[in-house]
Amino acid sequence: MSVQVLRVSGMPCKVELWVDDAPGRFTVYIDKELITERGAMHLQSTLRRHVVGWERLDESFVYRTLRAITG
Repeated sequence: MSVQVLRVSGMPCKVELWVDDAPGRFTVYIDKELITERGAMHLQSTLRRHVVGWERLDESFVYRTLRAITG
């Protein structure tokens, strides 16, 4: 499994953290104001060491959570 951590700006609906759990790849998008590039690299390294323990959630749970976060 591949893990990416990306620093981004201008995410919609004031979202500061977005996680995309795609088959074979786990991507975390973090608002640039929340984390430095060095911090993002450390977070990626940590996730790579522990990614075995991650579980995928069903879509209905994800949609309910996103609605709760974004309004």
